[in-house]
Amino acid sequence: MRVPTPRASGRRGLSVRELVLVALLASLGGAMSPYISYLGNLVNRVLGVPFGAGQILAGLHVVWPLLAGGLVRRAGAATLTGAVKGVVEFLLGNPHGVVVIVVSGVQGVFSDLGLSLDRGGGRWSFLLAGAVAASSNVFVFQALYFSGVQWGYILGMAGLAACSGLVLGGWLAWDLLVSLRRAGLAPASQLPRTRRRWWALGLAGALLAGGAFFWWVIYQPPLAPGTLKVGGRVENPFLFRYQEWEAHQVTLSATLEGAVTYVPPRPYTGVPVRLILARARPHPQASRLIARASDGFSASFPLPQVLAGDDLLLVREGEGLRLVARGHPGSKWVQGVVLLEVQ
Repeated sequence: MRVPTPRASGRRGLSVRELVLVALLASLGGAMSPYISYLGNLVNRVLGVPFGAGQILAGLHVVWPLLAGGLVRRAGAATLTGAVKGVVEFLLGNPHGVVVIVVSGVQGVFSDLGLSLDRGGGRWSFLLAGAVAASSNVFVFQALYFSGVQWGYILGMAGLAACSGLVLGGWLAWDLLVSLRRAGLAPASQLPRTRRRWWALGLAGALLAGGAFFWWVIYQPPLAPGTLKVGGRVENPFLFRYQEWEAHQVTLSATLEGAVTYVPPRPYTGVPVRLILARARPHPQASRLIARASDGFSASFPLPQVLAGDDLLLVREGEGLRLVARGHPGSKWVQGVVLLEVQ
């Protein structure tokens, strides 16, 4: 059975059939998003990295608004799909709460903007829309959660997400539309004739290049359990092993206050960073301490403030180390610390 082509009438709203189609695609996307996140965590464990796979799979989250935009071919269809998809994710208990509605809605907006550049539904518009929509989540989360994060890290993650959006978002949505057309489930007039292009290899190469950039430039492989490097502008760089410092442990009460995460006051037991830096002996001209995680995430602290008290602790969490930063925003509580660098 062939779906009739929407008539070129002057109406601005969506028909009942189009609204049902948007609701169906949004519900499917919202229901599948948690499983995509689980898949990302699984890939991280297999590769032995704490972060990165989520951005490599980011394109799978924008397939649905792109598909809706391609089928309905009306301004706002992708935006509505993204927003409803976010509501479904929120109702299913997404850990980001209402923020996921904003993230998914923004992805829908950029999907609409990209598709609007070619009203004929050209493949290039799907690729562009997929890349921009998939990478937008990095900047939304940066604005909401990760203030102060280095821009090299943010741009690296956005590049991975954009490559994923090209292949797993725009390209996949395009191929799905072609398949629906050939099956008689979408009007043929909605899509031009498909052609094979060599840029397919270029897209795959871009994705591999993005992954390589993350692996060699941003990612820092974890050391032995409970171990990190202490270096930078210090006279005595050394390898910190938590078990050798257990006699210096102290306990303090701290509250984690993030953008949406709140952990009430509780005791934390760990080694004061002040004592670790005392052994490293920072240069007199040094002014900052950078705590870096294996996934490239980092937090910066004024060095005099760190040396003046015990507000910063290194706490053992499983096989890794976590920086507890009492009195600092939750974004400063770095997990998986592998380097304390004095600058």
